[in-house]
Amino acid sequence: MSTPANYTVLETARFERKFVLENSSLSFAKMLLKTNVGFFTPIYEKRRINNIYFDTPNLTSYYENHFGKSERTKIRIRWYGETFGAIEEPVLEIKLKFGAAGKKKSFPLKAFKLTHGFSRKDWDSVFQASDLPENVRAELKRNIPTLLNTYQREYYQSFDQVFRFTVDYNMSFHNVKSLTSSFNEKSLPENTIILELKYDVKDDKAVKKITKALPVRLGKFSKYIRGVEIFNPHLAV
Repeated sequence: MSTPANYTVLETARFERKFVLENSSLSFAKMLLKTNVGFFTPIYEKRRINNIYFDTPNLTSYYENHFGKSERTKIRIRWYGETFGAIEEPVLEIKLKFGAAGKKKSFPLKAFKLTHGFSRKDWDSVFQASDLPENVRAELKRNIPTLLNTYQREYYQSFDQVFRFTVDYNMSFHNVKSLTSSFNEKSLPENTIILELKYDVKDDKAVKKITKALPVRLGKFSKYIRGVEIFNPHLAV
């Protein structure tokens, strides 16, 4: 199985810097990028991104991220388009973080149909039917699905094609443990927008000209952490 053309396998480390806009608008976020010294312009079509995150039963990934462990792993299944129904070209992603930099390994999965009540047994069937390395299969056995999130994303690239921004908005979450109830969907305010600046580690010195021109500070935001805490408010400290 080959990785779908619309996925990028990150073999080299890159930085992903996040800027959180609250009480803002999508048009304002776009204006910031278009008037930036990097002269960012749209690339690709905007699309809906869906992720199902996997974690250990005691939420190891959540706590490693929450407390800022320098080396950490995040496992998710990603696909584009409709959230429920026939899921075509899903990809298993394992994100490896080393401080602020990270890499990503991607493995294509067999298509499946996601409906309310989708169980761990169903996930095991998907993994069994997919061409996955044995070490990845072993890692998946130690983890369970914990959260589904979905959002709209737009893509922008600098004039020199060195830096790229993604703009995420309309974010919502589902408690995967209770997919049998549609009432478990919860959303962030519509005026919450995440700008994420992505670039290779070798370009870190040159990035200052981009970030200095933004009237918003570098922030820390994890969709996974936010989603887990929405359904488990006792974890938010």
